[in-house]
Amino acid sequence: MADNVVRSVMGNVAACVTVVTVDDPEHGPVGITVSAFTSVSADPPIVLVCIGKHADSLPAFLEAPGFTVNFLPHGRDEEAMLFATRGADKFGETSYRPSTVEGAGPVLDAAYATFECRTTEALDMGDHWVIFGEVVGGGFADAEAEPLVYLKRAFGRVVLD
Repeated sequence: MADNVVRSVMGNVAACVTVVTVDDPEHGPVGITVSAFTSVSADPPIVLVCIGKHADSLPAFLEAPGFTVNFLPHGRDEEAMLFATRGADKFGETSYRPSTVEGAGPVLDAAYATFECRTTEALDMGDHWVIFGEVVGGGFADAEAEPLVYLKRAFGRVVLD
């Protein structure tokens, strides 16, 4: 199947916008916006994130003992774009706190919910790395927040009937 067909179809699949973070002992906090995030298992609670091989931050994610998935609420498009921008001073403009889980990444103050994870496995898959983590901390900061979603190359929100 042609890459453009796959990309076109996937562009019509709504994705929750997340910023995944790690602590890099040499360079400090590292983060990247990802739309390729999903739950894998409920017992034990396992999630996965996919990070492109071209991402400058990939080595930090592959070396870190854990990561944090920060779920962005509707209206936080600027943070999503900041963390998607190569070379941006991402943490210089963003308020955050350390994770309470040893080895997990920073928790963004803008996040309405987080999963703080210990990395269990990383797989080289096509043009991405798939990183699995066991959720060992996190939860809601604001259970009433509407998630920021990405669909058809634009940010938006889900409207339920």
